[in-house]
Amino acid sequence: MTTHQPLHPTPPSATHPSTPAPLTPAATAEVAPPTPAITLTTPTAPTTPAPSERLVVTVCRDPEQFGALADAWDGLYRRCAAATPFQSHAWLHSWWLSYGQRGRLRLVLVHREASATPEPPQSPEQVHASAAPAGTPAAPARELVGAAPLMLRYRPLPTLFPLGLDISDFCDFLLDDRCPRAADALATGLRHLARTALVELREVRPGAAAERVVERWRGPVRRRADSVCLELPGVPMDDLLRRLSGASARNARRKLRRVDELGITHRAVAEHEVPGAVATMLALHGQQWQGRGVTPEHLRPRFAEHLARATRQLVRTGDAALTEYRLGDLVLVSEVTLFSRHLAGGYLYGAHPEARAKVDIATMLLRQDAARATATGRRVLSLLRGDEPYKRHWRPETVVNRRLLLARRRLAPALWLRAGHLTARGALANLARTRLPVLLAWRSRLRARRTGGTPR
Repeated sequence: MTTHQPLHPTPPSATHPSTPAPLTPAATAEVAPPTPAITLTTPTAPTTPAPSERLVVTVCRDPEQFGALADAWDGLYRRCAAATPFQSHAWLHSWWLSYGQRGRLRLVLVHREASATPEPPQSPEQVHASAAPAGTPAAPARELVGAAPLMLRYRPLPTLFPLGLDISDFCDFLLDDRCPRAADALATGLRHLARTALVELREVRPGAAAERVVERWRGPVRRRADSVCLELPGVPMDDLLRRLSGASARNARRKLRRVDELGITHRAVAEHEVPGAVATMLALHGQQWQGRGVTPEHLRPRFAEHLARATRQLVRTGDAALTEYRLGDLVLVSEVTLFSRHLAGGYLYGAHPEARAKVDIATMLLRQDAARATATGRRVLSLLRGDEPYKRHWRPETVVNRRLLLARRRLAPALWLRAGHLTARGALANLARTRLPVLLAWRSRLRARRTGGTPR
């Protein structure tokens, strides 16, 4: 299996005259027949012995190598302001372990290499005295400055999709904010992979790093709306209450007083307790939605394994918190909250059946999430995907994720076919929501049979 497969070279005007630094011996043994990697060179003044710099684009298909990228990936993640925890190595690698299919991994990686240019020898004696041959460059320092985590699917057409799809609220690439040319290099690598496949980026949040790559795409692009996300400002609860009408604000305050009067406490779960606490949360989540159309994936073992594994790592790095709300020794509610540089959002929660009769769960969770966002200076409190009425109650801002379809020009007909299919499917779904309630009832009954519940 290929570990890092070098890409075909770009035209000479964009290629450094020297070949990229070799991979490690272990990796080199697995690499397919050597071909030059794509390199983008930063020009330097001829009279200045400054380090030369180039960007090297490779494709990683080896899951073990993906796991070994953790430190470099995390460093890039911290240098990308647009990143969310759904782009962290903890989340994506865990997702691959639970959901990945053999032979489908496609990671487009951009490394920046810098090596000092050696000074020419001054005399024959110096050449013979040198331990290294004349003109041997120093070993280049490699730094990951761009990554596109993708996988290949063959249905309905050969298409590259983001890792983490379906259970991630946002999908994106990673670009080092200090390296403007990383977007060009990533677009070049993506174009190489798209020789025989479409590219379909799902759940792309406005302002995402992927948008910078799409701006540099040479070929047809189609944009479609994806999931609706609702957002509130990252302000204290009192400020959120001011967004409501007088009667609604008084009612919310009454509900919060009820939480305090009952003596419900909350605590952050420690890292070593996360696996057990996630199991408890998912059990509560299943009870909470029993008979009301629970998302089937949330009840599957692979999701539980992924969420426990990823949440534990994210709690360790401060990118997530798992909070339990207790009444005495009874866990009433448990919630996973995720944090990016500018955003905090509740990902999933589970509630004991008795909790719904005792308190307003959404209001209780919102108060704690708002307090966290305020304390950490995050300016956005995201309610993540979903346009439920209880979220609309708080008068949030609507933010629509985007679905971006890309292809090379020779695959344009396949792109148009896929875009037309999505348009038709969206029109039928809208028709079902607005004019065919019978179909919705039938779908609800079908889902209930699959999950063993009763239809809504």
